[in-house]
Amino acid sequence: MEAKDIKAVYFVGIGGIGMSAIARYFLHTGIAVGGYDRTSCALTEKLREEGAWVHYTDDPSSIPSAFTNPQRCLVVYTPAIPAEHQELQYFRNHGFEVQKRAQVLGTLTHALKGLCVAGTHGKTTTSSMAAHILHQSHVDCNAFLGGITKNYGTNYILSKKSEYVVIEADEFDRSFHWLIPYATVITATDADHLDIYGTEEAYLESFTKYTSLVRPEGYRILHTGLRMKPPPNQESPPTPTVDSQATSMPQTCRLETEKSPSTTIRRWVISPAYGWECPWPSISRTALQPWRWPR
Repeated sequence: MEAKDIKAVYFVGIGGIGMSAIARYFLHTGIAVGGYDRTSCALTEKLREEGAWVHYTDDPSSIPSAFTNPQRCLVVYTPAIPAEHQELQYFRNHGFEVQKRAQVLGTLTHALKGLCVAGTHGKTTTSSMAAHILHQSHVDCNAFLGGITKNYGTNYILSKKSEYVVIEADEFDRSFHWLIPYATVITATDADHLDIYGTEEAYLESFTKYTSLVRPEGYRILHTGLRMKPPPNQESPPTPTVDSQATSMPQTCRLETEKSPSTTIRRWVISPAYGWECPWPSISRTALQPWRWPR
C-alpha cells in the first residue's frame, strides 16, 4: 500500500505506549484513526479526545465503516496481541495490509532521518533527552517515545519542518530490524528476551544485524564494553581510552570551547566513523544532535 492511498489506520492494541504515539502521528496528519484495546486507560482517553475512535470489545462487527475498506485502511498491530484475536483475524482474512508497529516505524526511517536508540536498558531516557534537546533547538524533530515525558506530558513530538525523527529501537521480537537508522546509539546489550532469542549469542547477533542497517553516511555510537561484534565486512570500531569525566575522547571526536564575557560553552563535535566507545550517558544523547555533525 502506497502512503498516498492510506486514508485510515486501525490499531489493534492502540493503548500501548508505542502504538499510541504512532496513532497520534496519523491523527495529526489528518488521517482517520481507530482501534481496539482491552481496557480504557489515560492514553486511550487522550486519543479519543484528539479524535480517534477507540473501543474495548474484540468484535469485528463493531468496527466503523471508515476502517473496513482494505484499499484505504492500513492495520497496525503489536506482537502482544494473540494470533487468535478476532479483529486481527478479520483484517487478515479480508485482504487488509497488516503491519507490525515496527514496520510502520521503519517506513518513517525511510522518509525521515531516524535517530534511533537501541539497547537493553536506557532507551526511553536517552531518546527522551535527545528529543528534548532537538525540539528546543532550531533543528527540531519528530519523536516516538516509550514513556510520557514530564515536561511535555506526551510520548510523541510532532514537527512539520524537521527531517529528523527520534525512535526507540526495540529489540523485542527483532523489531528493530525493520529500521534504517541515520544514526544510532546502543546503550547496553545485556541478555534479555531469551524466550524469543533462545541464547545470549543469538541476542547479541541481533544487535550486530541492527548496526549493519545504519545508512552508509550514518553514525553508530556504542557504549563502552559492549559484547556485540561489529557487522560483517565492517572495520571494528576503535577502542580508545577515556576517563570517567569524559575529558578525553577518540580521534573521531573533539572538544571545542567557546568563551564570552558571561559564559563558557563546551561541546563535543563528532566526525563520521563506523562507531566508537564512549562514557555513558554524558556523550550519548549529545552525539545524536545533528547540528554537531559535519555537513
